[in-house]
Amino acid sequence: MLPKTATPRIVVLKANRLYGDMISRHIKDYWRGAHVEVFQKGFDALDSIQANVPDLFIAGVNVDDMDGLEHFEPFIDGKLPILILTSHKDARTFCLLRSIRYDGIYDAREEGLENLQTAMQEALAHHLYVSPSIVPLLKKPKSITLDALTEKEQIVLSTIGDGSDDQEAADKLGLSYRTVNTHRKTIMGKLGLHHKGQIMLYALQQGYVHVKPQGVYRPGFQRQIRDMTAAKVTVAKECAQSGAV
Repeated sequence: MLPKTATPRIVVLKANRLYGDMISRHIKDYWRGAHVEVFQKGFDALDSIQANVPDLFIAGVNVDDMDGLEHFEPFIDGKLPILILTSHKDARTFCLLRSIRYDGIYDAREEGLENLQTAMQEALAHHLYVSPSIVPLLKKPKSITLDALTEKEQIVLSTIGDGSDDQEAADKLGLSYRTVNTHRKTIMGKLGLHHKGQIMLYALQQGYVHVKPQGVYRPGFQRQIRDMTAAKVTVAKECAQSGAV
């Protein structure tokens, strides 16, 4: 356990700057000599960590310039202590969390900040700390409707979950209207949904779509959708060039 006279270097990554600053103040109240850097952008935090590896990385699950939990990927096989701060309770978030390494998950909404120092100390020692409210959510359900959806169906769900019609989704994904329409019908049948409003509600509740002031965010699928769109544009350009020749 680090004494209060210690001077740990800690990187905090939270999309909400005020929340990040609040965490920083709490850390310095406990370790007065701590060096704390607060970032809102994932790439800025990664640059800092790669330049000088900190003693602890504290991060939320969603940052605006990265997809899903992409900001944790460089450290999955490393030894950097990671403490995740989240109050998200949706199925998509915890599906993603099961794929990464971490030393603690802290629910500040339920625990406040008074137990944060305990969570940090445990994470620093690589002793797993999980907020009581989080424990049941980490257990993979034996039977969950999301498991019935294929990867492609989940991507389509995240795309039509903001209310996009089949043609709009097809344009985003680089698929045909018929393919998206078939996936939509299959998704609705598997999940027992009957109209667009139910699809939107389900996607929001399960974390497949997050609506932010900056726009619609699809955790875990942003990168795939971008790549699919880019591939469609590339094919279109190649066809156009071929035709010109």
